Formats: sequence, structure tokens, C-alpha cells
Amino acid sequence: MKRMILLLLLSALAACATPRESCLKSATKDLAIVDELILQTQANLSRGYAIDREAYISSRVDLCLGSGNYGYRGRGVGVGWTYCTVPDTRYREKPVPIDGATEQRKLAELKQTRARLVREAEAGLAQCNAKYPLG
Repeated sequence: MKRMILLLLLSALAACATPRESCLKSATKDLAIVDELILQTQANLSRGYAIDREAYISSRVDLCLGSGNYGYRGRGVGVGWTYCTVPDTRYREKPVPIDGATEQRKLAELKQTRARLVREAEAGLAQCNAKYPLG
């Protein structure tokens, strides 16, 4: 429920973005992703292993609205609160071995990709500035 409220709030905030802000964000989206991958690869190399997030399902007990013999002072069938089991997706981190040489090659390729994306982002930002000038 909390996640749903957070998603609704974030989507409402995203709807408040100006066309200029949306244009600037889309022009730099790929660059931000590659930057995150570079940081992740560098962290893997410095640790000597990668960290994988593994999803698993657990259950938790919660209060749920349900029907049953919960009538007012025992008179008839009504609606009331009951305990119920709710499935819950959780994540655990698991170390994964890496090949250092492969990670080094991956890092080099990501840096080359980043250099290309910087040029593309600069062109995209210039288009956004031309289309949506400040002021």
C-alpha cells in the first residue's frame, strides 16, 4: 500500500515537470544509466565479487477486513477485522564471483560508450535549449 501511494505521488510530480525539464531528462537518460553501470562495475572490481539481488516470497500477518461471524454483539453475520496472511516479496543480497578480466573489458567498453553518449547528450541538450529557451 505504501509503495502504491509513493508511485502515485511520484507520477503526480512527474506530471508537474515542464516540457523543458522532460526534454533535458530524456536527453541525458542513457548517460545516467551508463554512469550507474560504470560505478557498479568499478565497485565489483574493487570488491572482487558482484552482488546479486535475489527475490524471495515470504508472508506476513496483517489485519484485514473480512466477513464472518463478527456481528454486533454476536447477532448475526457481519463484517469485521481478522488476521490474514499476506504474501510479501523481499530481496536478499548474494555475492557472485566475477572474472576480473571480463569486468575490466566491460568497464573499458562502458567508458567508450559513455564518451559517445556525452556527445549525443550535448547535442540533445542543445536541441532542448533551442526548443525550450529559458525565460
